[in-house]
Amino acid sequence: MYLSAKEAKVPEKKDATSQVIVKVQKMPDNLAAIAVQTVVDGLEKFNDLHASADYVKTNFEKDNFIDEETNEKISTKGVWHCILGRKFGSFVTFAEGNYIFFYIGQLSCLLWKSS
Repeated sequence: MYLSAKEAKVPEKKDATSQVIVKVQKMPDNLAAIAVQTVVDGLEKFNDLHASADYVKTNFEKDNFIDEETNEKISTKGVWHCILGRKFGSFVTFAEGNYIFFYIGQLSCLLWKSS
């Protein structure tokens, strides 16, 4: 059974980025900012965490992000995985420079690319 975004008490968009706490970041800052914003967008767009996680994974696998500061393409080619939830354990192998774990309020997000 999946928790809906409402059950997970996901904050509104205007408050969401201010409530982000990055616990582990092994990716460039510009990619981390894109990851956080993509998760927030997915949570707002869909009613359940499964669909939101699929949205994040799909967007990262499309490989179409542009760095706003330099206007250069940011490569996200490869197989990405996203876990959203309030309680989970994990042990993953990831491609170097492609891993982030953060909280948005009480909701945890783990995003990584397979090696």
